[in-house]
Amino acid sequence: MHGIVLIVVLVIVGGIIAFIGDRLGSKVGKRKMSLFGLRPRHTSIIVTIITGIAITTMTFGILAVTSKDVRTALFGMEKLQQRIQMTQEDLNRADNDLNDAQQKQKQMQANLEDTQSELTNAKEQTKKMKDHQAKLLADNDALETQNTDLSGQNVYLNETNNQLQVYNNGLKDSNNELKNNNSELQAQNNDLVKRNGDLSSKRIVYQAGELIFGGVVPATVDRAVAQNALAKLIDMANTKVSGVTDSNQSGQIGIWTYPEEYENAINEICRENKDMVIRFIAAANLVKGEPVRTNIELYPDKVVYQNGKMITSREFVMDGNQGTAQKILLEFLHDINVIASANGILPDPLRGSIGVISMDQLYTATESMARVNGSIRLTAYSNGDTDILGPLRLILQVDDLGNNGY
Repeated sequence: MHGIVLIVVLVIVGGIIAFIGDRLGSKVGKRKMSLFGLRPRHTSIIVTIITGIAITTMTFGILAVTSKDVRTALFGMEKLQQRIQMTQEDLNRADNDLNDAQQKQKQMQANLEDTQSELTNAKEQTKKMKDHQAKLLADNDALETQNTDLSGQNVYLNETNNQLQVYNNGLKDSNNELKNNNSELQAQNNDLVKRNGDLSSKRIVYQAGELIFGGVVPATVDRAVAQNALAKLIDMANTKVSGVTDSNQSGQIGIWTYPEEYENAINEICRENKDMVIRFIAAANLVKGEPVRTNIELYPDKVVYQNGKMITSREFVMDGNQGTAQKILLEFLHDINVIASANGILPDPLRGSIGVISMDQLYTATESMARVNGSIRLTAYSNGDTDILGPLRLILQVDDLGNNGY
């Protein structure tokens, strides 16, 4: 808007000056005025030139007064160009600085990323170190606890060691006693060797482990009653062995029991307060003319099989051959022996036998089985009530399962 006003002002001022110059030139021409002794025509030309100069001067004057840019263009162009050049140079330097700054920024950004990565790694390492420290603290606490426990155990071990030393001293005393006992046992062994050397010339009446006699002592808690009942059994056992032994050097005939076993037997009878089965077992090979040394076995008595109770039953296939019948019957009797022993009946210590069957039953069963060519069932029943002392008396039954009779 300011430029338009300035142009309008310049046009008006220029018109006014031109008008004045024209009027002045006309007057000079009409009046034939002379300036500086020149002809009027030349004077008129000079006035016109002066008018044009005035117009131009006024134009530039007004522009210079009213516009800083015009003043700069007229009088400061060279300085302006220098400033522009300087500014351009500053701009170039600024661009270079900016590029350098951008490069530095990129480098700093890379360094920052590296630093952040290192910081992250440092944080992870710190966390691991904290976890490791916590574990070390926990291990330290555990070690302190173990140290406390070990201290207590050390005290206990010291006490135990003292006790063991006392016990060791006792063992030394026991060892000395055992040495003395060993000397006695050696003497007994020499006596046994001497006796065994004479066995070839003497008859063995009982083998080691052989059942000599067995019986039942009624339940009691009275020691005197128990001793009396056991004495009766010993008397019956002596009656049994009196026919196969002779008087020894002391004039005694019959069995001999170890005093410690005898006392233990009395104590167990009174403690159990049950009917007890007593068995006298030969302690060694016994020859005629010597006491029958025995071991005592005790078992709580009970009825294992009542009269007529089925013991076992099995099926077999027969081929009509008597040899096969005998073989199968022996196998069946062996099974009965195993089953009865498992149920509590005491087997013979040497032979392991339990059952008793008459020869008539064996013959009849064998003949009945041999007549069958097919399947049979063998069943064994108890003949009478049977306790653990036995023996188990048997009744055998043969059933033909096929079409062939017998």
